[in-house]
This record gives sequence, structure tokens and C-alpha cells, in this order.
Amino acid sequence: MAAVGAWAFGLVNCILYQAMYRDGHAVLDEELVRRYATAMQVEPLYDRPMAEQVAALRAVLATDTPLASTFDPYDGQEPFAEAEFRAFLSRLADELESQGPWPLAEKRRGGRLRRLLSRR
Repeated sequence: MAAVGAWAFGLVNCILYQAMYRDGHAVLDEELVRRYATAMQVEPLYDRPMAEQVAALRAVLATDTPLASTFDPYDGQEPFAEAEFRAFLSRLADELESQGPWPLAEKRRGGRLRRLLSRR
């Protein structure tokens, strides 16, 4: 397997951070999968084509690197279980992939990611 770039782990960390802190320890359910998939397409977390971001999610999932323990939870907050977070990322990659194909060159659209991820 090719080496996974640091940006790919950064992508996963952005998703984890949003789920833990911005969304107040969100439930990693299908509604959140759809919401994050939409938000990532409207305003990608990285200036990389969406197909490359999906491939990065899958590459990170193929590693043995712990993903759910990057950030400490707030006091009294339970951390996500590793298997739970990995399953969420896998479903997110599946959802994104199902909505493709995407244009080869994508441009970021300003300022909507936080609003889309903040909706409940």
C-alpha cells in the first residue's frame, strides 16, 4: 500500500474535530453522514478533488493508526469508540462516492462549511 499523506490524516482530524466539538459530540448516524457529505462537497475541507478526498478517507481507514483518540473529549464527554468512528468514516466515504463523479478541477466556495455542519 502506498504511504498515506499527512493531509489525509488532517482530513480525518477535521471531521473528528467537527463531530466532537463543533457539533457537541454528535451522534455518528446516517443523518450526520449525509450532512457531512453535503458540506464537504459545498466547501471541501482541502483544496483537493473530491475523488482524492474519498480515496484519502479509504487509505486512512486501511491503516492501523488510531483515529478516534486524536483529541481529548470535553470533561464528562465520552470519546468516540475507534470502531464507531471508523464505521462513520467508511459510511461517509460511501456516501460521497455515491454522489460522484465530480469535476476534475474543483474550486472552494466561500464560507458555507461551518453553517452546513452546524445545522441539526
